[in-house]
Amino acid sequence: MTAGLPPAAVPHRGRGPVPERRRRRLVLKGKLTNRKPEPMFLPQDTCKHAFLPMHRDISARFRLAKTPLCLLLSFTAIFGYILAIPRLSLQILELAAGVLFLSGGAATLNSLQEWRQDKEMSRTRNRPLPRGELSTGQAAWQAAVLTGIGLLLLSALPTLLPSLTGVLALLLYNGIYTPLKQKTILAVFPGALCGGLPPLIGWFAGGGPVWSATVPLLVMLLMLWQIPHYWLVVLRHQGDYRDSRVPSMLSHLSEEGLRRLLLPWVSALAAAMLLIAILQPGVGNTARVLVACASGLLPAVFAAQLLFRSLRDNRLLFIIINLVFFFNMLVICGARISLFPVPGR
Repeated sequence: MTAGLPPAAVPHRGRGPVPERRRRRLVLKGKLTNRKPEPMFLPQDTCKHAFLPMHRDISARFRLAKTPLCLLLSFTAIFGYILAIPRLSLQILELAAGVLFLSGGAATLNSLQEWRQDKEMSRTRNRPLPRGELSTGQAAWQAAVLTGIGLLLLSALPTLLPSLTGVLALLLYNGIYTPLKQKTILAVFPGALCGGLPPLIGWFAGGGPVWSATVPLLVMLLMLWQIPHYWLVVLRHQGDYRDSRVPSMLSHLSEEGLRRLLLPWVSALAAAMLLIAILQPGVGNTARVLVACASGLLPAVFAAQLLFRSLRDNRLLFIIINLVFFFNMLVICGARISLFPVPGR
């Protein structure tokens, strides 16, 4: 017999497989077994299931840190840096990573602070902590590690101002905004002020002066973007917010009143974006025209949704305001690093 071959394939004195009757006799005598050789590898499904818990844990940790939002904040820091110094360097990667880790740590801590309230709203009850995908202890460790890495990266920049601004952002977001929003709708303002600090971190990292007019302009720009951004989330999930104990604009205004309030805010946002494009040196006429056209789209779209109910798609409005905002930042960044050079320079 040849070891390891299936029973029917065992040679019989060089004349092919063992006949059935002889194979049965050999089995009875213990000289042959019906058992097939065990495979030396794990089945594909077993391998797949072995990696599922790890994949779910990683996915839950990314969601706990609100990674997409943190990536956007990291980009606003790059925007502030390029406004200060119009060139690309490895320092931008250090800055972007620092803001990404720091904002991820703050977002994780925010999730930990609010996980009980998140259970009550359909919009948030599927987050990792309310669902029990991660424990509060795991969330606390993640917040500490991400925050520590972020502050360490920012403190390695040439000046201390980026790391100090990062600490201020943490205090505003987790120390003031998060507990305050359980009590008053005015919490949106310290929250928006905190969101205006990442571009300042980039501005200071690029050597921008503290007493420059760009500093309040950057903070104002981010505040003007974040507040209507948040109101659109409230409108999109208004059933949740009306039933929640957390106060919102819908506790004081009707849906129609909040929609009317959006128009002056997005108009001010459009004006602020255009103002930055006009005041920044190195931004040519081509870039300014692009920013003006994109910015003008915002008040036009939000005015149209007031006039025509068929255009009241809150998700679409949310996408439009974000696309216009980040498109304008890309155009200005491109102009600053000479993608759109000013003639004669």
